[in-house]
Amino acid sequence: MTAPVKVLVLDVLKPHKPNILELGKAICDHASVVSANITVYAIDEKTESIKVVLEGKDIDFEKVRGIIESLGAAIHSLDKTIIGRKEVIEIPEGETERS
Repeated sequence: MTAPVKVLVLDVLKPHKPNILELGKAICDHASVVSANITVYAIDEKTESIKVVLEGKDIDFEKVRGIIESLGAAIHSLDKTIIGRKEVIEIPEGETERS
C-alpha cells in the first residue's frame, strides 16, 4: 500500500475559459479532492497562470492531471506535496509552534 497524497501544489497555465471557479469545481468533483484553493497570479492575452492547492485524503494525481488537461490547461510544475498516513499540521512561515 502506498502512502496517500494529502496536499498538492501545482503551477498551471490555462486558457481564460474555463474560469477558476469552473476549474475548481471540476477538480473537486473527483472524490479524492476535498478542497481546491486557486489563485490567478498572471494574465496575458490568451492565458492565465494559476497556483492550485489541492487537499484530500488520497489525491489521485493522474486523475487530477487528466481533468486539468481535458479543460485545455497544462501543469507547468508540481511545486509541493504532503504525503503520508499521519495527519500533518502545517505551521505558517514566520510562526513557531508556540506562537
